[in-house]
Amino acid sequence: MLSIGAGIVGGQTQQVQRTFDRLADTSVKLATLKRINRGSDDPAGLIAATELNRELTALEEASAATERTRAVVHLADRGLGQASDLLNQIEGNLVASASGATSTDERAAHQIEIDAAVDALDRIGLSTTFAGRQVFTGEEISVLTGPNPTDSAQLEIPSLSSSALGGASGRLADVRSGGLASDNPQTGDAIVKEAREQILSARAELAAFERYSIDSAQRLFDDTAVNLSASLSRIADADVAMESANLVKAMTLADTSLAAARLTLATQRAGARLLSELFDAVS
Repeated sequence: MLSIGAGIVGGQTQQVQRTFDRLADTSVKLATLKRINRGSDDPAGLIAATELNRELTALEEASAATERTRAVVHLADRGLGQASDLLNQIEGNLVASASGATSTDERAAHQIEIDAAVDALDRIGLSTTFAGRQVFTGEEISVLTGPNPTDSAQLEIPSLSSSALGGASGRLADVRSGGLASDNPQTGDAIVKEAREQILSARAELAAFERYSIDSAQRLFDDTAVNLSASLSRIADADVAMESANLVKAMTLADTSLAAARLTLATQRAGARLLSELFDAVS
């Protein structure tokens, strides 16, 4: 009888252990809100979730890089806008200098303003930087348009300097004091118009690149991230409602198992006492 009782108690102990294991597993899922917390939970699901996480990480990095490019584009556009304003001031001074009613002293004053405006434009070109890198280098930069390094487009930001701006009539540097166009307002005006056309063209190209390359890439990133996140959630996230029900069930089973084990143990002890008393009486 003692052997049978020990077997019953042993079986109940195993049942209690299994119940508490289920209770612990459910508690972990509710604490982490994850259905897969170790490989044994779902080996195939773990592999799929790991790959989706990798794709999401690559997508987030590509999205961040695209936003950095957008910041560079905005910075370049502001710099070009300031350069355009300076060209307007230079043109105004050239027009004033071309008037026959302008005195020699006034022309000299206008030339001082022209020189200052040209110098300011050069400073914009040299001092405009992003993350320690000059923006107006005239070089192409590679921009990510997808989550892979090979998904890229080329963006060219022009060189912004008095030696680079201009056209067939000459360079903007020629309108400075002592320059080839410093004493020829008509030629200087033509140079300024050519420089303005370059800047307007560059701003239009930057705007088009942002709209058709950066914006479209960002929309693709956002849509893809939503789909990947939804797929990852279906695989790896815990069903809170179901796990909450499982927790209540596991707690109830645990209480029942413990109560049954206590009752069995108490009965076994009572039986043992009774056998001991009978044995003593017979003795």
